Amino acid sequence: MSFSKTVKDDLLKKSNPDLLSDKLEIEAMLRFGGEVILGNPLRLSFTSSLMMVVRRFVTLAKKYYPIEYEIESRKIERLDSQSVYTCIVGLGADLIIKDLNMIGQASSYREKTLSVEQKTAYLRGAFLVRGTVNDPASKSSHLEISSVNEGEIVFVQKIMNSLDFNARISKRKNYLIAYIKAKNTIGTFLYAIGAQASMEYYEDMIITKEIKATALRSVNLDVANQDKTNEASKEQLKYIQFLEYNYPLGELDSKLLMVMKVRKDYPEHSLTQLLEIIHEEYDPKLTKSGLNHRFRKLKEIAVEFKEKHKL
Repeated sequence: MSFSKTVKDDLLKKSNPDLLSDKLEIEAMLRFGGEVILGNPLRLSFTSSLMMVVRRFVTLAKKYYPIEYEIESRKIERLDSQSVYTCIVGLGADLIIKDLNMIGQASSYREKTLSVEQKTAYLRGAFLVRGTVNDPASKSSHLEISSVNEGEIVFVQKIMNSLDFNARISKRKNYLIAYIKAKNTIGTFLYAIGAQASMEYYEDMIITKEIKATALRSVNLDVANQDKTNEASKEQLKYIQFLEYNYPLGELDSKLLMVMKVRKDYPEHSLTQLLEIIHEEYDPKLTKSGLNHRFRKLKEIAVEFKEKHKL
């Protein structure tokens, strides 16, 4: 099951607090998935790829309008024979069309000063019909509501942004989409329209991804640091070995001899780790810069001796 369908399953459990919220959800469903069938009498169709969404529409419509309807299904070959369900409203369609001004641009309900619950009821209806959201396990975060009608997308964006969702509009083929990209905003949107369980799953997955990403960055950093340590150690050991084979060690300062011994004993240790051993066993006052200086001194001695004797 896709995450979008999971969200819609979650939304179907949500009830509206008042008549206006119900009617706004019905209107959104019809404006994103409905069509007025002209004739005498007028009829109304509502289509969705999910039977449960069609049933939601019927349940809400029957609360306020005395309707008679039929539900039809058909398969669309280009969508891998996916079924599409259409509710044809006969008797009572004229009441819905008039009440929601379906032949016009918008109903009087949309022109009212809407509460947060009423705004989210409209968004819920639109999302149930034409909304999708990426699974939180996927690489990118994206939620959208689409329509061929520019006015509807602009209105949806207006509602979304009045609730601080920072939605944007883009065109995709023959459709316009109002979309959200910010993952935290997507979680808040899901919660607002009534998909609480989906929001919790979404945010849990986002947190899990971030923890894994942080751990991976830490591992990569550790590997990079170890690589640097290994390269530095190899260079230091190269000069130490050269001095042992070619240089009169009795002429070297005892502090340099100590550093040579510790590096040979612990070839994979970082400077910090070497310093801990030196503090415990040899010189508790030696600093990291002091240790670095001694390794540089060994290199200088080896290079000078090599050049002088043409080795």
